[in-house]
Amino acid sequence: MIRELFAAAAIAGAVISTAPLAAADDRIYFDEPGRYATDVPGMNYDAHLAGPCTNMELFTFGRGPGGETLQCRWIENQWPPVYTGFWVASYELFGVQEVGAPCPKPQSAAQSPDGKPMLCLGTRGWQPGFFTREGFFPR
Repeated sequence: MIRELFAAAAIAGAVISTAPLAAADDRIYFDEPGRYATDVPGMNYDAHLAGPCTNMELFTFGRGPGGETLQCRWIENQWPPVYTGFWVASYELFGVQEVGAPCPKPQSAAQSPDGKPMLCLGTRGWQPGFFTREGFFPR
């Protein structure tokens, strides 16, 4: 009697503990990034932070598995030399903007209609280029 009760409890425990695994898929993140209102044309939805990328000139933005905004950039002085860019964290993305248009806040990113990355430069508005620790680099 005790064996049957123990076996029934073990089977019930196994069924209950494997039910969430059967319902889940192979994603680690529960946030399905999908599409956001601020996404831009040419956005890469398969980007991963520090992963390799090749679109360093035009249409440089992507979304990571958790929905974070990433940008494909060349990282200087790599050793050994690597000839691809890498996905790095980006400022908050504000969609497609015109050059010189007022921007909502400093330290924000956008894309020009022709696919170039843009940065908010305060009173100068949206300007094509990118910012690194060395400064702003216009395109």
